[in-house]
Amino acid sequence: MIVDANLATYWYVPSPFSAAASTYMARSDLAAPQIVLPEAANALLKYMRAGQISADDVFTAVGRIPKVITTLIDDSSLTPNAARLSVAHNHKVYDCLYLALALQRREPLATADRRLAALARQLSIETELIEPA
Repeated sequence: MIVDANLATYWYVPSPFSAAASTYMARSDLAAPQIVLPEAANALLKYMRAGQISADDVFTAVGRIPKVITTLIDDSSLTPNAARLSVAHNHKVYDCLYLALALQRREPLATADRRLAALARQLSIETELIEPA
């Protein structure tokens, strides 16, 4: 199963999405493009700056994410297809890396991003949209 940074962020930031997101942490088949790490770190830093989590929480999460997402795929191998998807669908190329990986591996995508989920479904990618509890 492909997971995006938004889902990984909710593993470590208390929010209405956290309960649903945390159910994915026990899976042993999670994969993502390598961009998931800096993208999640950036999101975690935003929550830290807003006072919702501590710097230690950021460091802990950044260390744990690659242990939960056990398969990280080199972005450079996905970028040509992600760029094509981005141009064809007027969508952010870094989000399209997740779509390119889901298409390549023929695996479902789990995300809390409604726009990404809608595009994934349009591309016939099985999609699990995480909703607030």
